[in-house]
Amino acid sequence: MPAPTSYTYTAAILSSAQQVFLDAVDAGTGAGKLKLYDDSDVLLSVITLTDPAGTIDGAGQLTITAAGPDTSADATGTCTYGTITDSDDNVCVSIPAQTGASPVSGVIVLSNTSIVAGGEVTLTSCTIG
Repeated sequence: MPAPTSYTYTAAILSSAQQVFLDAVDAGTGAGKLKLYDDSDVLLSVITLTDPAGTIDGAGQLTITAAGPDTSADATGTCTYGTITDSDDNVCVSIPAQTGASPVSGVIVLSNTSIVAGGEVTLTSCTIG
């Protein structure tokens, strides 16, 4: 086997770690949330997640799933990052955001990062690992 150019985890270890993260998001009495912000930390949108908040595949990749779109965004701005929280708003992770149509590991992908107050915001994908 050639020497790796970066670290790698076995699928079993990565899956176990992802399950701990997923359990943290699912803690509390309700579903977790994806909160979207601009560079000034203004809350633009809150998307409710499914409960459980996602699924882990055989390779250990976690895919976060939204229960639906945010049908009325909180503010107008350009989304640059988001946080995934549990139902009590405890932050589990902060992740950069970008516009796109295909999943990118470690990135929140939105159909449009330009968010308008009162408008609809839909999660395209959010994968971790």
